[in-house]
Amino acid sequence: MHNIIPKKIEINEKKVTLAVAGKFHAFHLASEYASMHKLSTLYAAHRTIMPPKNLTKQQYKNRVDLAIGVHISARLPIFSMTHAKKDEIFDAWMVNNLKHKETGILHSWNGNSYKTFNSLKGTDWLKCVERSCPYNMYQHELLSAEADFLNVEYVKDLSSLAREIEELYLSDVIVSPSQYSANTYKDPELIKKVKINPLGANIKYIEREARKPTFIVLMVGNYFLRKGAHYLIEAFKLIERSDAELWIRGDVPNEYSKRINDKRVKIIPPVLPDKLIELYQTADVFVQPSIDEGFGMTVLEALAFGLPLVVTENVGAKDLLNNQVSITVPIKSPEALAEAILRAIEMPSKTFDDARKKVLDQVSWSRCAQRMLETVYVG
Repeated sequence: MHNIIPKKIEINEKKVTLAVAGKFHAFHLASEYASMHKLSTLYAAHRTIMPPKNLTKQQYKNRVDLAIGVHISARLPIFSMTHAKKDEIFDAWMVNNLKHKETGILHSWNGNSYKTFNSLKGTDWLKCVERSCPYNMYQHELLSAEADFLNVEYVKDLSSLAREIEELYLSDVIVSPSQYSANTYKDPELIKKVKINPLGANIKYIEREARKPTFIVLMVGNYFLRKGAHYLIEAFKLIERSDAELWIRGDVPNEYSKRINDKRVKIIPPVLPDKLIELYQTADVFVQPSIDEGFGMTVLEALAFGLPLVVTENVGAKDLLNNQVSITVPIKSPEALAEAILRAIEMPSKTFDDARKKVLDQVSWSRCAQRMLETVYVG
């Protein structure tokens, strides 16, 4: 006992260094840690030039060149800055940055920390890795099987997969945002490292204006194989209403979209924020039919706009919901989705609004950051 208590106190006194070869929710955490005087530095690779709120310029070290390189490469194939290459360069950069830095808590994102964690072995750094998705091999096998089933392309760099998994073994703590993601770890060595901390969301409750009843079902989410759009489209075939519409704001591969023979289904390309708000305001039900969703921030966004929710058991955000605002169904079940949609469209009421306000009031980035400090970074 004498060995444990001093260690926790020592860790809680250390500052946090965040390392993310992108953005994710690291910027939200950095802002909260800075306001609490717990942030050392945010290292990133993102096109955002100015530091996040509450950070000084000295606290924000950004490899914007890597972010721009990936952006250009996606449009001009003659450039070769892949995401894997970006992560590798970022990782090597972090090794050099941490050589002479005061030890503390390093919170990084899975995929950009293999060399860094190796370089910190035997030091006093607490190595914390964030993995919002389920265990890497579980996800790989799940998506491979789904691609085969739907006859669409799925490509995964197996060498990157191996490094990502090795990172987990090199870490001291693995942060998971949901019970779903946490449950996919089977190796006892990894299980003992996993700490669950739901993501935050500074999303405000929005009064829903009275309007003429419609039957518009909305789904928002990219990464077709993970999001389960196929099962939602199949579910919609079971809803025999000519006035019903299904709006999917997401990336549906051409090889699959050609098979959709329902004129009530609309595939919506990427939109600006104002247009996305309009979609939320116009729809009647929000569905997240994912077969793999570590959390799912769009679920909370939809709830803020007053949409009753239908989510699968593999949507991590369901940990924060209750049956007054959402209906949970098994994955890959069009029948269950269709039945739930018909039930959900009847849910809006004062009870529903009171319940969704309570859910949103309990979710914030401040609470998420506080939980990290109190229950995750404990060695």
